[in-house]
Amino acid sequence: MPWALFAVGILFALLTVPALVRVHHWALLFPAFFVSWFGTGMTAWWLTLIPATTVVLAALGGLAAWPGWVGLALVVAAIAGLLHQSALARHGNATFDAVLDPLDGRHVEHPRRSTRSVVLPFLMHDRGVVRFKNNRYADGTRRRHLLDVYRPKAGAERAPVLLQIHGGAWMIGTKDTQGRPLMNALTNAGWVCVAINYRLSPRATWPDHLVDCKLALAWIREHIAEYGGDPDRIVVTGGSAGGHLSTLVGLTANDPRFQPGFEHVDTSVQACVPMYGAYDLEQIFGAYPSRVGRRLGSWMGSLVLGRGLDDPEAYREASPVYQVAAGAPPFMVVHGTIDNLVPVEQARRLVAELRAVGAEVAYIELEGAPHAFDVFHSTWAHAAVAGIVRYVTCVVPNGPTGGPAGADSAATDPRTTARTAPS
Repeated sequence: MPWALFAVGILFALLTVPALVRVHHWALLFPAFFVSWFGTGMTAWWLTLIPATTVVLAALGGLAAWPGWVGLALVVAAIAGLLHQSALARHGNATFDAVLDPLDGRHVEHPRRSTRSVVLPFLMHDRGVVRFKNNRYADGTRRRHLLDVYRPKAGAERAPVLLQIHGGAWMIGTKDTQGRPLMNALTNAGWVCVAINYRLSPRATWPDHLVDCKLALAWIREHIAEYGGDPDRIVVTGGSAGGHLSTLVGLTANDPRFQPGFEHVDTSVQACVPMYGAYDLEQIFGAYPSRVGRRLGSWMGSLVLGRGLDDPEAYREASPVYQVAAGAPPFMVVHGTIDNLVPVEQARRLVAELRAVGAEVAYIELEGAPHAFDVFHSTWAHAAVAGIVRYVTCVVPNGPTGGPAGADSAATDPRTTARTAPS
């Protein structure tokens, strides 16, 4: 039994490493992502499971020899790491507040997470939300050109609209599994939300993904009023590949290169909220200097773009940092510091490029947050949802007249305030 406790201690200690530091070696990318994702997002579960497992093993004789005591020391180190990570996550609200308080001139109190969201972090059903599933927004593949509309159960009238674009490395993912905590919160705040599928690689290659996002935006312009949404007040968001695509939706409004056959449709948006997005694809796919790493990156890039790293111009055309120009809409950019799939330096560069052309940017850098921190209910997601709801309702006020009755929109519009420096 001492050796069992020793093995458990090693396992739990290894669990905490990717949750505390960024592991960016190409061979460890995805294992480290899953460990950091579940390690940081479900700390309450781990802080219950780890001590319980240790107590059981100790009671069965796990401390009868030195391996058990070494295992116990490793368990203590793992618990300390998780407690540190939990403290960082609880600071998430303060990170958002530091940026948002000066923008809207107020300070808000944040309620505690519900017990249900802690115990059942993947439960997304919300009784206040009505979901209209599988609306076809374009002719084409059977499942990929569909979208869902989320509307308040009480109904809506000319409500602002959120367009949610899922991530998944442009190759996997669906509208059903991402952005749900944010869409539920916004719908309960009176918004109408739209979550879309789009064509996936390798069957589809750049710019098919972006064209589909714009086709969905064209559908929203034409049909969202039927669900109580306002086609003239649209915010776009997404994480990872969805962060990349939502950024490009904002930066390439009405660009005929990406609107074949529907060039006349207005595809502008009022604001963009990309999260942990890929903003320089050449750097993402070419980040690993070893021969094996570079070959793997070039192969993965070719699946998405239809060409390898030997065509840098194609990668730049598909990279938001090279599409930034004057006239960009307001942005809130959100990224975690231990994101090992998309380094936080990508977000910092996008923010710098946007500010260089005079765009208004609220930049949120979450210390200790991993990639995809908002997919299920977690302390990180709780902070991000509250912060994003606050930001978008400030940029695009709710109500059928475009703002609260009697409100001084200039006093609460972040576009009229000074920009906040990156963390």
